[in-house]
Amino acid sequence: MESSKIKLFSTMFLISLSYIVLGKLSISYITMPEGIAIVWLPNAVILSTFLLRAKSEWIWYIFTFLISEVIADLGSFTFVQSLQFGLINIFEGLVAALLIQKFNKNTINFKNIKYLTSFIIIALTIVPSISAIFGALVYVTQIESQTNFLEFWRVWFFGDALGLLLLVPLITLISQNKSFSFERIIKLENISMILFTIILAFIIFSSELKLSVLPSTPMIFLLIFLWLTYRLGIVFSMNLAMVVICIIVYFTIHHQGPFSIFNATLNTLYLQEFIATLVVLILFFGVLLKEIKEKNILLLKSNFKLKKLSKELENRVNEKTKSLEDANEQLKLLATTDFLTEIYNRRYFENSIKNEIEKAQRYGSNLSFIMLDIDFFKKINDTYGHKAGDMVLISLSKLIKNNIRKIDIFSRIGGEEFAIVLPNTDLEKTKELAIKLKDLVENHTLILDNQEIKITISMGLATLNEQNQNYNEIFKTADTNLYEAKHNGRNIIVS
Repeated sequence: MESSKIKLFSTMFLISLSYIVLGKLSISYITMPEGIAIVWLPNAVILSTFLLRAKSEWIWYIFTFLISEVIADLGSFTFVQSLQFGLINIFEGLVAALLIQKFNKNTINFKNIKYLTSFIIIALTIVPSISAIFGALVYVTQIESQTNFLEFWRVWFFGDALGLLLLVPLITLISQNKSFSFERIIKLENISMILFTIILAFIIFSSELKLSVLPSTPMIFLLIFLWLTYRLGIVFSMNLAMVVICIIVYFTIHHQGPFSIFNATLNTLYLQEFIATLVVLILFFGVLLKEIKEKNILLLKSNFKLKKLSKELENRVNEKTKSLEDANEQLKLLATTDFLTEIYNRRYFENSIKNEIEKAQRYGSNLSFIMLDIDFFKKINDTYGHKAGDMVLISLSKLIKNNIRKIDIFSRIGGEEFAIVLPNTDLEKTKELAIKLKDLVENHTLILDNQEIKITISMGLATLNEQNQNYNEIFKTADTNLYEAKHNGRNIIVS
């Protein structure tokens, strides 16, 4: 608790000292010899404090500003007048801070167009114009002068607005800019431009020009600061602008430079307008650049995320497509494969043989067909059990599949009945294959539970010819031949 109080009082002391110094500076050095104020800087301390500090501390700062105003005005105004000026200035800063915070939801961001616009409308236009009424009334009613009310109002309004414009954004930007780096500044190109800008300010505003119209020479600083803001950022440009403005104000007060061709009132007016134009240009251009950069970064990030999401979506689609293809392949396999022997089933056999018959007839090629049946299969099931019968079917399927061509279509079309479609094969070659398969099966021994099981097969052959011109005819011929082989003793081939 003690630590927070010490911190508060230390802050109050520093703020008070800043207020007094800026007040003395404004009265002594930023006022024309005729008594016309160019810039009133202390109000920037008031508004900056209310914007940056917690509302719970505001009451302490109000007393601080009143005391500081009286000290700053010593020797220039009476105690009562100083109190009145202090209250008017505090009113201006307090109302402006409350309205700015309300319209911006308590955020402080001079790098945002909306915030900057609200600052200009509220703090530089509406509120100073109201406080200038009260300030002008004090001057007109309590201070002897030949200046009228409207002139006092204009002097107060422009002085306050310009002081706020010069310092409030700069103080706020510096307090919030924690990562400022001089790496970009120390480049020869940038250093040269900074020195050129300062020297040019001395050259242009230290000369005594006697022209009948306002020269355009000062306008070159608008272009220079656009470039500096683009290269070095808004914070550095504002700091350098303060240096250049101090040079401009000093020489203008001493009736030197482009504005010296006018009388004191117009001299001040043109100087104020020039300073306001320069600072507003820096602020708006800097903010626009920042928002463009941020939007570009957001756009790049969005594009990156979009590409990433697109890639993820593409991968997911590919994965789903692959899964669907695998599922379809699996379904196709299940639909065309015999679940026990893992060779083709009857449905696939019938479709395939019909396609092969059409192909053979189209191209005039040979096509043969073998139907085979395991001899005495029921006896195997009865003797060794159905498990042994299944193993016999599996073993026979593997044996035959390993001894035929890849283009040959081997299928299980019934319980122990099988079929082989042989594209580009005549009847002689079919007989040779049938003999080979019969001998392989006859010489093959299946060992199951330490028991030897031997089988034989009977086969009926058919080939595509004038008598067998379609599926039904070739199938019937092969089936008839198989029946004859079984009837004539089994383990034989009939063609």
